[in-house]
Amino acid sequence: MKPSLFFLNLRLSGIGFRAYIVKKVVDNEVAARHIAKKSSNETSSQLKQSSRSYIHQSSDAKGEVNYIKLLILKVGQSALTSYPIPQGINIFCPTDQQQQADNQPLLLTSDNLQLLTQVAAEIKSYRKPDPYKGSGIYLCDRFETDQGEIYENEIINRKVIKKK
Repeated sequence: MKPSLFFLNLRLSGIGFRAYIVKKVVDNEVAARHIAKKSSNETSSQLKQSSRSYIHQSSDAKGEVNYIKLLILKVGQSALTSYPIPQGINIFCPTDQQQQADNQPLLLTSDNLQLLTQVAAEIKSYRKPDPYKGSGIYLCDRFETDQGEIYENEIINRKVIKKK
């Protein structure tokens, strides 16, 4: 049976909202401690429920390199927010300023739908959609048309501002 690949689109809607992906190299001792602690503290049923590891591994000429992928969010707060991307989740974000200014969404992909929706909900929790301004992080759907691709945000009921 062929494995399925699930995807979700997240759109950052607001003035100056940006997202970046950063790889941070981790020492081998820290990675080994993280893996040993995770396997010794959890029973087999807990491992099935929360199989979240943030340590990614790759090989190069120097040997095995362990790193953590971080999603850096700038969503209207005074400091940058970093979210560690779990293993098994791939996030593709627009690369240059023009694509981000045009509200190109983040693309989240995984073969585990439950983990994917949980990660999307955690990212959305950093900036919930504002019912007055309409800014925030939205789930959106992608449609292909003759003119190109269109992204439609989830529906949020907007409140009317009271005027005196």
